Amino acid sequence: MGKKILITLLIIMTTIIVVLGVLIATFDLNKYKPQIEKKVYEATGKELKINGDIGLSLTPFGISIKDIVVKNPKGFSSTDLLKLQKVAVSLQVMPLLSKQVKVNYIKLQDMNLLVEKSKKGLMNIAINKKEETNKEETNNKPKEKESAKLPMVNVNKVLLSNINITYMDHQTKSKAKVDNLNLTVNDIALNGDKDILKALSLKGLLKITDIKYDKYILKNISADFTFKNKIATISPLKLTAFNSQVLGKLIYNMNGKKPKIYVEDHIAKLDLKEISKQFIKNKKISLDGYVKTDVKLSMVGQTPKDIKRSLTGTLYVLGTDFGIKGVDLNKVFKSLDDAKSINKKDIAGFLVAGPLGVALSKGMSGGNMLSGLDGGTTAVKKLVINAPIKRGIVTLKDVAMKVGGTRVAVKGKIDLTRERFIKVQVGVVGGNGCAKIAEDISGTFSKPKYSTKALTSGVVANTVTSLFGQFTKSSGSSTKKPKCKVFYNGSVK
Repeated sequence: MGKKILITLLIIMTTIIVVLGVLIATFDLNKYKPQIEKKVYEATGKELKINGDIGLSLTPFGISIKDIVVKNPKGFSSTDLLKLQKVAVSLQVMPLLSKQVKVNYIKLQDMNLLVEKSKKGLMNIAINKKEETNKEETNNKPKEKESAKLPMVNVNKVLLSNINITYMDHQTKSKAKVDNLNLTVNDIALNGDKDILKALSLKGLLKITDIKYDKYILKNISADFTFKNKIATISPLKLTAFNSQVLGKLIYNMNGKKPKIYVEDHIAKLDLKEISKQFIKNKKISLDGYVKTDVKLSMVGQTPKDIKRSLTGTLYVLGTDFGIKGVDLNKVFKSLDDAKSINKKDIAGFLVAGPLGVALSKGMSGGNMLSGLDGGTTAVKKLVINAPIKRGIVTLKDVAMKVGGTRVAVKGKIDLTRERFIKVQVGVVGGNGCAKIAEDISGTFSKPKYSTKALTSGVVANTVTSLFGQFTKSSGSSTKKPKCKVFYNGSVK
């Protein structure tokens, strides 16, 4: 008897599967294209066109749509906002009976997305829902209970392959592009909480061939990431920037009123030659060699002002035995004793900017370089930048470099929020840690003020040559070795 019942059940199940297969094979979803396109337009204000077929499959149960196009709103540069070659979704049938959604996979393949900001500041991806025609009917609809929760949703896997994104800002005339983005997301779950971000959890792997922004390029990007309890964590983050390998970490916490962000970057060998190609406009001047950088920063907020005000962490740079081509700083320092004048913008900018020479692009591009700056090469024996940051204030704790037998040090503070220098001094330091000459820098980043003073009276009799600018008179001509206050006593010896 039991054997007959089993055979009967198998026959029934087989018949059901065959019937379902026939229905799926003969059921044409393509006739519903107009309704789908209309619903999307009503929900988003975007014109959707399904040019390909809508297919239904039994094993696994799912649906696929080919050749999807979303039209760009009027007033933007391109006719298409989005072009998607294929999207496929596979569901588990039985959980639907208990009001649970279990998705085997969601696949998006070969997508091109254009994000634009118009000259008026409008975004082409902004949702523009169709207005309700019957407000009275809308108002009379029964309100959902506040205790209603989202259905339980589990997605085993999301796969995005060959996704290309272009961003165009017509206000700033800037452009960015993401090429060949591939994303695998696993174990996606919604636990039923009303707060969808708190309910969501997932983990995955992101890979991008390159990201281009104007002339800057990030290559070979890969990142492991997780999202749980409204906290996104990317670790490790690996990429290539300025021909240098970057290893980083990012935490984005959305639990408070304002997001909390933590960033960590480590570059074992930052290629200075590539840095100089990108930032130094004067092609006669270039850097050659490598430095090590470590950055750890935390911040709160979304606007640049909030971020700068809350910025806290450390910046550390260490470089040994690298070169500066096109500048001979040894001659510059020797000229102090020869009473030669040197333009203040040429050197002060160089020393404050790292001192890695980024400001050479401005300070030395005017063609007014004097003897000692025009041509030659500088061998930098050691460079250290140790700068703690607290609430937007950068303290130049240990910032110095050694060129030949001369050390140059920078001390003071920098206010990133107000973009001002706070008691910043650049000094040429002797073996005893005292500075022969110091340059006081104050004012704003856009309009800095310079004031040069001699800290020893034996530099030049009667007249002290400013390292950075004009001649200033000393108080006397004494050649006695004066007592001095130590200007620098850091790690550069």
